[in-house]
Amino acid sequence: MHRSSATQYIGIGLFIVIALSSVGHAQRTKSSLSAGEQRYAEKGLKDNRYFFYFINSSISNLGTDEEKKLFKEAIQRDMIAQLLYMKFLFHYSFVEIKRAQKILIDLYRLTLKRDIGITRDMLNDFARSCINSDLHKSKHYLKLGYRDLAVAKMYLKMADHYRETLYSHRLYKYVRAIKKAKHGKRYAFYSILEAQSGTPRYTAWSLFSFEDMENKIRGISDDKGEYYATVHYDNYYRTKNGKSFFDLTWENPQLEEIPEYQEYLNMR
Repeated sequence: MHRSSATQYIGIGLFIVIALSSVGHAQRTKSSLSAGEQRYAEKGLKDNRYFFYFINSSISNLGTDEEKKLFKEAIQRDMIAQLLYMKFLFHYSFVEIKRAQKILIDLYRLTLKRDIGITRDMLNDFARSCINSDLHKSKHYLKLGYRDLAVAKMYLKMADHYRETLYSHRLYKYVRAIKKAKHGKRYAFYSILEAQSGTPRYTAWSLFSFEDMENKIRGISDDKGEYYATVHYDNYYRTKNGKSFFDLTWENPQLEEIPEYQEYLNMR
């Protein structure tokens, strides 16, 4: 074989090796990208399950029409994200997860501000009776309620100042704030019940059963007894009347209301 021909064959061989190497690298890169998108989508779906579970009782019990509208769309988009994940369309699944979380941020913020308002109003309404009471525990519970209210406001401000794209971080901070607001409402009930009892109690209110507390809370006010009972359910993340809003939406999701849904159905 002539030297020029040998050189030519070597050159062709090197070209094939480099080409195959490039294809292999591209396939590995594509595979790595897909695996990364799958991990992000999987974590996002897991986070969303918690976010929906946590806010469900608040929307079911006390949610406004605006809050329910936001909650429904967030649920719908999360359901679509789950369908896309099962079709191995991880990128589009993650897109819908982020859209759902962006809606949840607006929903959580509305719910938190409502909870802060309810906590503040209850503490202020009960304050006079507690201050006029001779029972030290009543004043102590009132003080603890105002403390939790202040912490909830602080967490709200912290969450608002997170970088806008850090959706899950903001939501988890809103979760902590809502927990504090609900805890403040529990202390508000303890304070007024202690003041109305008239005598010092040696059993902590937190040791009473849920049902016993519900009956006592209904008796705080003839006009607001039913409302206070609903707040009591919400404080313990329970749905007061029938199925929760989340369950009702899952039973009739109406996914066609989401503009992108039909487009996703045609994807393979």
